[in-house]
Amino acid sequence: MTQAKAIEPKIEVSGDCIGAILDGFRQYPTVAMKYLARFGLVKAEGMKASDLDRNAWYPLDAWLSAYRGIGEEVGGNSMYSIGRRIPQNAQFPPHVTDVHSAIQSIDVAYHMNHRKSGVVMFNPQSGQMLEGIGHYRYERRGDREIACICENPYPCDFDRGLVSAMAQRFEEFSRTVHDDAAPCRKKGGASCTYTVTW
Repeated sequence: MTQAKAIEPKIEVSGDCIGAILDGFRQYPTVAMKYLARFGLVKAEGMKASDLDRNAWYPLDAWLSAYRGIGEEVGGNSMYSIGRRIPQNAQFPPHVTDVHSAIQSIDVAYHMNHRKSGVVMFNPQSGQMLEGIGHYRYERRGDREIACICENPYPCDFDRGLVSAMAQRFEEFSRTVHDDAAPCRKKGGASCTYTVTW
């Protein structure tokens, strides 16, 4: 799996998640709007942050193209910053109470914020999860160590920011590092693995 390329067609992402790009570029909102406009996520005329409807759904292909543009032109640090903003913008299940449940919840939240053919990809009432966007897998490696295996179309640096922010919500001094011994999507791998310690 390569970075920033949809796995299946007819997948959409919630406007709340796209709002993370605006938060990631707080000091330079016109930069964020430039990428959103370039890929048809907001109108090119005016390019105001209010043009983004956080209650709407947007094509995942366009969203990933915006990510790809940002990564290539602005760099990985911007992707990391956007990933760190996702927990403030996306819906997460209510049972998250510690670092373990936080990392475990990423996959459910990920599916709650994407739709496939108009159907939200996780139904909290039935527990049914639709396939088509990959997963965030939790693996406990010790009392104070977790691995999060990210097999999805989002960029490596974005996922490192997301996992780091989720861990630090419950373990302020936790550290999240890319497992360089594991595959990496930057190098054409199917996944990236991040190790969380505290």
